[in-house]
Amino acid sequence: MRKTLIILFIIAMASTLLQAGETKQFTLSNGMVVVLKENHSTRMVSSIVCVRAGSKFEDKTNNGFTHFLEHLLFNGTKNLTRIELNEGFKDHGGYINAFTRKDLTGYLFVIPSTFAEYALRTQADQLFNSTLPESEFPKERKIVIEEIKMDNDNPASQNEAFFDSIIYQDTPYAQTVLGDKEIISTIPREMVETYYRERYLPNNMIALFIGDFEIEQFAKLVEKYYGCYPSGELLPAQSFEINPPYNKEVHIREIPAAEITTIHMVFPAPRYNEPDYYAVDMLIQILDSGEGSPLYKALTGGDEPLVNEMYIYLESNSDFSLIHFSAKTNFPEKIENIVASTGSYLQSLGDQLFDKKILKRIVVKNKTDKIYLEEKLHYYGVIQAPMLVNFGCNYIETYVDKLSEIKPRDVQQAALKYFSNREYLAMATVPLSKEEN
Repeated sequence: MRKTLIILFIIAMASTLLQAGETKQFTLSNGMVVVLKENHSTRMVSSIVCVRAGSKFEDKTNNGFTHFLEHLLFNGTKNLTRIELNEGFKDHGGYINAFTRKDLTGYLFVIPSTFAEYALRTQADQLFNSTLPESEFPKERKIVIEEIKMDNDNPASQNEAFFDSIIYQDTPYAQTVLGDKEIISTIPREMVETYYRERYLPNNMIALFIGDFEIEQFAKLVEKYYGCYPSGELLPAQSFEINPPYNKEVHIREIPAAEITTIHMVFPAPRYNEPDYYAVDMLIQILDSGEGSPLYKALTGGDEPLVNEMYIYLESNSDFSLIHFSAKTNFPEKIENIVASTGSYLQSLGDQLFDKKILKRIVVKNKTDKIYLEEKLHYYGVIQAPMLVNFGCNYIETYVDKLSEIKPRDVQQAALKYFSNREYLAMATVPLSKEEN
């Protein structure tokens, strides 16, 4: 039975791979970078157009502009009313949406390939011809301010804001994406339009299209609808030095609505273009492998587990890389013990040599995850957007191959380099004490 399932899985994967076509990157005459990725497994086309605009590019006077602007871009263009823009995709069996992050704003659609040209024309119109009608400002202000209020009342968001204020202190990365409600409530249209004209330039965008199309023909359509808009003068490039205050102190804050204690630790990590990057990435994926994770076993083993749950991940950005560890416990008195035990275990990794079978499992998982993700056209662009903006298409296309080159000794050496001195930043949020409630 097991052998039959394996054979069926291999056949299914082979069939999927046959449906996947080539990937091509090129630059339009106006400077817009375009990536086309064929996938003929379903008769759909999806896009993600990433604008280099986000809270990273804001300051204390305009925090929230980017997210507010994202909302406004669904309120009509020079050629389409708000209803025509939003309902038009539904009428063609499609879907349109957007999202804002610290380092980008992404605009996406998914639509039957029969109507791909309609989607390209409409999305380009939305990106470059939005009118930002002042009559829509009160409605959008209300929506965004309500989002901010909900976010402020959410313990998870309060945790994130506290941790970010320490990790990214004195940089725009410490700012929220949603922004400040006082700024949103008074934001003048002229300032939003200026931000729009400065940021929404084709040479400040990178687009990924994936789906059922032939690259040569689709490239002509992309040039027709996106290449006709002129490039503009880009604002000076910004980069930020992230220097978390690594020390032995644990920063603790009480969160009124919290029901559980959250511990967060940050460790230094290599940048995406440095030699140790993929070895550290491999190590972090081993440590984040669910209940089979050796770190999870170390923290949950015995008669009195230290944590209820944990995860660890590598944050990679064009400006920096960091290793994040997060855990939850019902016992705030265990914070110091959890921090010490986690640091001690990670320090011991330099003495371990992982079996190459473990590394192989991580590579196989990444390969299959990539295949599965490419079948979910809508999610593919959303997941890949940060890598696309920060590292480029080549990083995405070669990621699994480079991960496959990592050997057990590479992982051990990376652990020695980044964990042996136990340099970390530790923080925790705890429920408000009963005396103060």
